[in-house]
Amino acid sequence: MPPSPSQRLLLLGTILAYGLIGIEIIIMISPFALYFYSVYAPFLQGLSASPLTCWTTEFFLPHMVFLQDPLILAISYLQVLLVVGLVLFFTAAIPLYWGRFTGRGVVTFSFYSKIRHPQYLFLAISGFGLLLYWPRFIILILYVTMLYVYYLLARNEEWRMEHEAPVAYARYMERIPMFLPGEPGGKIFAALFGWLRPKWFAIAVSYLLVMILALLLAMGLRSYTVSRLPAVQADDRLTLVPVFQRPPAEVRELYRQVLATEEVRAFLAAHRTINLAYIMPGDFFLTALVTDESRRFSDEVIERFPEVLEWHEHKFKGGLGKFFRIFSNFIGTLGGSETDYDVDRFIFVSVTDRDGRAVPPSELFALGLKRTPALLVDYDHAGERVVSVVQTTGEHKWGTIPMPTF
Repeated sequence: MPPSPSQRLLLLGTILAYGLIGIEIIIMISPFALYFYSVYAPFLQGLSASPLTCWTTEFFLPHMVFLQDPLILAISYLQVLLVVGLVLFFTAAIPLYWGRFTGRGVVTFSFYSKIRHPQYLFLAISGFGLLLYWPRFIILILYVTMLYVYYLLARNEEWRMEHEAPVAYARYMERIPMFLPGEPGGKIFAALFGWLRPKWFAIAVSYLLVMILALLLAMGLRSYTVSRLPAVQADDRLTLVPVFQRPPAEVRELYRQVLATEEVRAFLAAHRTINLAYIMPGDFFLTALVTDESRRFSDEVIERFPEVLEWHEHKFKGGLGKFFRIFSNFIGTLGGSETDYDVDRFIFVSVTDRDGRAVPPSELFALGLKRTPALLVDYDHAGERVVSVVQTTGEHKWGTIPMPTF
């Protein structure tokens, strides 16, 4: 029987929620960002405000720090599935709508000669790539949910097709698997949950179990990532994290050079909660995830290194073009750490608990902490001197919306 109005509403609501969060990374760099975040920001901020749900807005894989770890690199390269899945999805639409347009009834050619629902499969593949590219726990939760929604939608479509072409579609279902050749998912479900009745209860139990396993795996990946971060302990208070891995001795020497500036020393002495500093190339394209983008370059840096504005002058103006440019930059930096000029950028950050107390080095990347950028320092590595010291507004480009911390 067809789904009830409440079931339809549930499916629609889940799809809209997943779509809203899933396209965050695209919308946030588009001209519609202000409107998008006026609606979306309260949702994320509401989750992050509660000790019970704050972990859902955190990231479980690195997005800003580039690790030379084989496992992390292998997972990172799978982000290409975002584009591959979308291309396959639109390709699979061609035979479907061609068959409908020409009145051929049940479409059994192209992808549909191998599986019954290739478009849902390709959406799942694309969604997995998006999950790896923007790996919030909340997106993982909604991704797993959407896999089950795809199954329910597919079953509903099959119910309609059995009424539209009962004989032809019944024969088609007998020959062609649902999502994957060999029906591995169906076999696993039957083996583990087939004894449960009714079937909707079995599906609900499997959903809860898969969700728990997915979250445990993500938590494990997060712990693994944190353990592999190229963190360097500068002293008993401050931890240095270069976004591209560098020898610890080089990192400490660079910090010593920065600390030689009186203005920097005085600021750190006056702000005792500062316990973390990111070190990144001055032209790093993810700077805005840590500090307000309007403070990216001081007047002196622009005057001495006018090439720092080159990328900004030639970048695509928002939308999908800018998204794919950043995606391309991200993939391109996986294997190296090239910069356009010899300026290192320090962003000093206060990492505190909910009571405003600075956390120890061992807890800097724990879940549910508050991170406040405080000072931005540009160091001319070739000239061995600080060329810019700028106090930040205390926010990143997206205000108080939780962003990647590693």
